Amino acid sequence: MNYFKFILFKTVLPAIVLMAGTLSFCTAQKILNKPVSITANRQPVSEVLQTIGKQGDFYFSYNTEVIPGDSVVTISFRDLPLKTVLDRLLAGNYLYKETGDYIIIQKAPAEKYAYISGSITDDETGKAVDYASVYSKTLLVSALSGDDGSFRLKLRDRSFPLVVNISKIGYADTSIVVQSERDGKFDVRLRPRAIDLDEVMVYNSGADRTWLARLFVSSRLRAQSRNIGRFFVSLPYQASLTPGLGTHGRMSSQVTNKFSLNLLGGYTAGVNGVELAGAFNISKNDVRVAQVAGVFNVVSGHVKGVQLAGLHNHVIDSLKGVQVAGFSNIVGEKVQGVQLAGFLNKASSGFKGLQIGGVGNLTDQISNGVQIAGFLNRSGDDFKGLQIAGAINLSRKDMAATQVSGLLNIGKSNVNGLQLGTINYAKNLKGVQVGIVNIADSSSGYSFGIFNIIKNGKGSVSVFANEIVPFNVAWKTGTRRIYSILTIGASMGPEQKAYTVGFGFGKDFRLSRSMGFAAEIINHTGYTGSWENTLGIYRLQTLLDLHLGKRITLSAGPSFAILNDKTIEPASGFRSYPPKTYRSFDIGKSAVGWLGWQAGLSWNYGALL
Repeated sequence: MNYFKFILFKTVLPAIVLMAGTLSFCTAQKILNKPVSITANRQPVSEVLQTIGKQGDFYFSYNTEVIPGDSVVTISFRDLPLKTVLDRLLAGNYLYKETGDYIIIQKAPAEKYAYISGSITDDETGKAVDYASVYSKTLLVSALSGDDGSFRLKLRDRSFPLVVNISKIGYADTSIVVQSERDGKFDVRLRPRAIDLDEVMVYNSGADRTWLARLFVSSRLRAQSRNIGRFFVSLPYQASLTPGLGTHGRMSSQVTNKFSLNLLGGYTAGVNGVELAGAFNISKNDVRVAQVAGVFNVVSGHVKGVQLAGLHNHVIDSLKGVQVAGFSNIVGEKVQGVQLAGFLNKASSGFKGLQIGGVGNLTDQISNGVQIAGFLNRSGDDFKGLQIAGAINLSRKDMAATQVSGLLNIGKSNVNGLQLGTINYAKNLKGVQVGIVNIADSSSGYSFGIFNIIKNGKGSVSVFANEIVPFNVAWKTGTRRIYSILTIGASMGPEQKAYTVGFGFGKDFRLSRSMGFAAEIINHTGYTGSWENTLGIYRLQTLLDLHLGKRITLSAGPSFAILNDKTIEPASGFRSYPPKTYRSFDIGKSAVGWLGWQAGLSWNYGALL
């Protein structure tokens, strides 16, 4: 039993299925494949079809407006398939369909496109010319020749006569007039000529040179764009899927549109309206009004309007408007507007406007405006405006502006403005520095900070005594216009212990070569046995400075001190304030003041007054 099942499933059933398929195929084709023999001498087509139908016992169905049944024919066929007989009899482009005993004859749809083909060779060498552009300026269709010089230009419109242009860099432009579709095959010989690198050609090749264009635009499309770089046209709209695949085909790079919609990306001559893309827009010339892309925009010419990109905007010429990108904005020349980026803004030439970057702004030449960055601002030439950065502001040349940074401001040349940051550096300070550390090679301005280090300014270490504590050391840095003061002091006698730290500012006045006058204001914090009840003493003092030698100065003078809380009681063994031997007077309800003194010696390691 198993043996018969094996024979049934492995041999008989496959054979039956094969025969059934063959029979079905033969049945579907039995009428059109049936041999026909017929002879007709000047008979109407309708009668010939009727005679053929009687021979095979079937019928023809057709529209008399499609098939001229009254046309007279003379034919003689012997044992030919019916389909072959019908093709020769009707002498046209028809379709045949079998339905039961009927053969339905229909007119085949007309060819959708017309084609112009041929080959291109060098007129001097006779060699094939590859990557030559064959295009129509009126129909906006194009093709490129292959390695063997052959081409095939597809036409959507059969509008003849038609002017076809052939262009390639290094050859003279050639135009041919095609009179009809029957004349659609010809050979072209291009005449070589010296390459004319005029301004227009160099200018319009900018976008092609960017790495983004080389990555997303095919080499054939870029070659064609360079070949026909002098031809541009403006149209109302365009839609594309990718560069070269859209309403303008491979001619999209030569068209400026009022509205452009690119589902993935587009490669156009420019925008004079609005351009939207799911991923990217690449424009060879100018962009006006608005350009929006999910990833990046690249423009060779000017941008006057708004550029929005999820990642990157790149303008090779200039920008007048607004750029917004999640990563970077780059402009090759001038910027007159606003740049916003989550990471970087860069203007290689001039800048006038506002730059905001999550990490850095870079400007290589003259800058006028505002730079705001979460990390770094860098101005390459004269900067006039405002730099604000979370970490670093850098001006490579003259700066007449304000730098505000959480960490570092750097002015590598003249600084005429304000530097506000943790650390400020100016080569030649002519403005104001405010920070913890202020550094300058030379200064005719003002530095306000805990450490003001001026290369050619004031620097001294003083040892002195006053009525608060007898032993004090002070470090003074800055310029004679204004310098900062850091002090520490101590008193160690029985029932006289006290410790102080202070910070303040001072100014020097030069009276003569060997004598000077100084005014200082210092805030002293005093420890008298308890960190919870520290003293706050504000002290204004004047000093007469007498230079005993090249580096040594003797200073002394009166002072006026204010204790902000007279109710604080010192711990046992510590001094009380105001000092008991000094006459004091109340200032308000809790403050008290008194007159005091200071005297000491200073070592001047900086420039002498």
